[in-house]
Amino acid sequence: MSLSYGWEKFHSAVLTLTGEGTVKERLANAYIFSLLHITPNEDLPNVLQADFEKLVQQVTHVAPAAQEGAVEATVNQLGEVELLLITEKIVGMYDDLCRHLAFENGAP
Repeated sequence: MSLSYGWEKFHSAVLTLTGEGTVKERLANAYIFSLLHITPNEDLPNVLQADFEKLVQQVTHVAPAAQEGAVEATVNQLGEVELLLITEKIVGMYDDLCRHLAFENGAP
């Protein structure tokens, strides 16, 4: 299990979420360039794997159109509240992962 790789990808996703662009662009980029590369059973602790699978479903459930992938198609259909909830979920999962790694490494 490479939890440090999972941490790296979540860290990158959070940085992307706080960067430039619209919320839709930032969320799509955070997923496509970072979170997409996570293999949950290898890169995340067991306690986060189900939440991660739900997150993947939330950002990929719309069938892709001609010039866009499933992530872009899904994100483009999300409303402001849904976008906010998903971005908050990513930040929360990053926090949970940081706490898990700190505990695993013996931090108080």
